[in-house]
Amino acid sequence: MIRPSEDGITHINVYSKGKTDLGRFLSNFAYAPIETEDGHFDSIEGYWYWLSSKDDALRYKSGWEAKRYGRSINAKDWLDKDEFKDKIRNAIKIKLETHPDRLEELKQLQLPFTHYYVYGDKVKNVPSAWWIVDYLESFKEK
Repeated sequence: MIRPSEDGITHINVYSKGKTDLGRFLSNFAYAPIETEDGHFDSIEGYWYWLSSKDDALRYKSGWEAKRYGRSINAKDWLDKDEFKDKIRNAIKIKLETHPDRLEELKQLQLPFTHYYVYGDKVKNVPSAWWIVDYLESFKEK
């Protein structure tokens, strides 16, 4: 059972409201400008919604602003396509390479990554996002 109180002690929650700086940084919501094969984006969340909409306003959005805007234009929350996942993985790689201090922190980390939301005293696992967690794990030095 996941205990949010142990975020940073037994695991790192990759979540915009996680307890660790690294977990919040690794969240797609984080403002972390990247240059992808599709151009500039202020966050992976903006890129995520741009991939299903091609609405250029998403290039300059991060956090909830990107999610709200993406949903307001009916962009897809989840695309279960290999091309989409490959582009997101590449964007994560670019984000980490752009912030080598964070990449080094990730490489040295001994705690496992996970992804869940916390609503008051409720925890919601997000199994559809585990491919992202698995990708982040692949950066750790073995």
